[in-house]
This record gives sequence, structure tokens and C-alpha cells, in this order.
Amino acid sequence: MFSLDRFYHILHDNLISQFKNGKSFYFYPFGSVEEFCVICEQHNSEMKMQDEDREGTITGRDQRTFVHCYYHDQEPIYNAQLPCLDKFLLDRHVTNAPRKINIFANSEISDIKRQVIKNYGNGTMYDWYYFFHGFAALDWYRDFQYVKPRHYNRTNKVFICLNHLISKYRSYRLHLVSNLISQDLVKYGNVSLQLEDNVGNWQQSLADPHSQLHTKAKVKIFQTLRYIEKPLIFDRDDFSGDLSADVDFDTLTSAMWHVVTETVYFQEKLHLTEKIFKPIVAHRPFILVAAAGNLAYLKRYGFKTFDRWIDESYDEETDNYRRIEKITREIARLCAMSQQELQVMYEEMLPTLEYNFNHFYGDFKNIIVNELVDNFEGVLMQYNNGRMPENHSRHHQRIEMCKEDYTRVKQLLLK
Repeated sequence: MFSLDRFYHILHDNLISQFKNGKSFYFYPFGSVEEFCVICEQHNSEMKMQDEDREGTITGRDQRTFVHCYYHDQEPIYNAQLPCLDKFLLDRHVTNAPRKINIFANSEISDIKRQVIKNYGNGTMYDWYYFFHGFAALDWYRDFQYVKPRHYNRTNKVFICLNHLISKYRSYRLHLVSNLISQDLVKYGNVSLQLEDNVGNWQQSLADPHSQLHTKAKVKIFQTLRYIEKPLIFDRDDFSGDLSADVDFDTLTSAMWHVVTETVYFQEKLHLTEKIFKPIVAHRPFILVAAAGNLAYLKRYGFKTFDRWIDESYDEETDNYRRIEKITREIARLCAMSQQELQVMYEEMLPTLEYNFNHFYGDFKNIIVNELVDNFEGVLMQYNNGRMPENHSRHHQRIEMCKEDYTRVKQLLLK
């Protein structure tokens, strides 16, 4: 699997740069939305000659053609980011030009994403969706496929629940862990919770006038955390940005169930990060604490979940307060089980755990590579709607790649 460090350069070189004036814009460092890099690599003379000799491969590769791709796939799109995103796109001259195709590369399904695309270029911005964090997880967790199975047979707790960021969009974690503390469930788990992160502390999260926490959740959090003097620390006492890629094997296998607190919870969107793949590579079952519908979203990529053993109707609960309460009840039920009952449950789950592990390192990669390339082809098809192959007028220039090119890119990315 190719390295995530060169992700944008690889996509640019194999897709965007196929068009002579192709440019790619992406944010850095990882997770930032303030600084950006530009990739603009013109074809050398040898490549140009090869292109001209290949009949019907790619049309529209002359100086009149512009294909610009804007990557916003590392983080979900939030309302608070829109002014920064406005500047990013407008400063890049996203305009309604007859010979320009603007592509918005992203990794979420949401109304706010659709609105961003609609707002720019008056219909000349095109949606290129793919599962960015699937590629990230395959890179960051690639070594787990070489661990011998016997090393997964260790647990000392019923569940693990790691929470480092607790402000703004992650403040729902305060509600979840307050429930665990108040119901005396922490003793059954390996739980971490920072009381302060790089944005603010838990008191400020409650006082934030834009907080999306329900009033009942705020009351629970205050009544519980006011007596907590120190953060709950299990794995690390910092919250640096490399936590996503830094995976400690002993930590991931220290408990039976993983309670995965995802990046997106309050917003109505389908968006998952590398976090959900940590229990999968550790051969562990999981409860997904995320926006409603994201468990079903994961299943669309071929993974199996655990409705045979727990009530997964929490994924259908659209009320953010009630969803946490339903998840807490399932955690409490698991903690009330005996060691023998948990062992029987785990043994019953083994085929599902093995399937998910093998699927992640096998067909999943094929699925997200094919999806990425097929969706890029879909962007060009959408742009070409109504443009005939032999029509070379400046207002109806056709831009396309041939099937052989798409196949070549898929084969290359799957190496």
C-alpha cells in the first residue's frame, strides 16, 4: 500500500496531471485548514509525445483545458470552517469558466458538503468523494497483519474508551464519560478523559453559547466532573496530533470491547476516521459513538458489526442525548456480565472478528481504490454531459480518460 505522505502527489500524478494544466491544492499540516500546498507538474516532452501518439486516450489536453482539484478530505466540514474554506477556494480563482473543471475532493456525505459545492462556481464545482481515512488506516496499521493470532488473546478489562479532545465538536465525550463515572462503570474499563485540551477545559465547553450539548447532558457533566480533580489517563497524558497514527498494540488489546468515540457526533453527516479500524486490526468488537447512521455506513464497505450480541439500534437514534444514553446502557449490560459469559461471547464472535480483520487487509482496499477511481470517472462523465466527443467548441470541450487509463490507475494503487 502506498504511503499516505505522498497521497496527493500520487493522485495528482495519475489523475489530475493527465490534463495539461492540472493543479492540485491541499491543506497541511495534517488536519489543518489554514495552510495549503499546490501541486502543478506539467508533462515533460517525452510524456507529451506519448499522449499525442495514443489515439482517443484523453481529449482536452491543450492549453485551453483547466482541471483544478481542491482537497478537503482529512477533516469533516464544519460551519465554523466555512470562512476559511471560502478564502481557500475564492483565492484559488474558482470561477465559472467554459474550459475549467473544479473538483472538490472530500470524504463525507452531508448537506453542508453539497452546499459548499453548490455555492462555488455556479454549478462548475464537482463532487469527488472517496474514503480518505480508509487509505490512512491501511498505511498506519499495515504492520498489524503480521502479528501472530495468539498475541490477540489477552484482556484485562471489559471495554476501552479513549478520549483526548473534549471541546467543541468532541464535547459529547464529556457526556459519555460522565455517565461511565456516575454509574461506576470506569472500573470495568480502560478509560481516558482529558479535562482540558488545546481549545479549552470542560467548564468552558459547558459555558460555550454554541455548545450542542443537551441541557440534561450539561447537568450530568457538571454534577459528575466537578468532583474530578485530575484527568483520567490510561494510555497517554497528551493530545498531540500524532495519536491517530500512533498505535500501541498492548493498549488496543487490553480490553474486550472498544467504545470508539469518533470525530463526528453532533453533525448530520456520514464520516468516519481511522479510529473505527483500530478495533478491527486488534480483533476486537466495537460500539461506535458517532453521528446517527455511521454504523450502517461502515457496513456499506463490507464490514460486519455485532447486533447478534448487543442492541445496535443506537445507530438509528437521531437524538444526540438519547444516543449516548442507549450506548451507555449497552456498556453497563456488558459490564454486568460474568467473565465466563464474556468469554463465551468472545468465542462466538471469533469468526466475525477474523472476517473483519481479513476484509480490512483484503477486499476493503480493493473497494476504496475502485471507488476513488470510479468516482473520478463519474466527475468527468458529469462534466461531459451533453458534450459530444467530436465537439471542440470552446464552450463544449470534452474532457475524458479512456477505460485503459482507469484500469491502469487502479492496478497501480492496489500494488
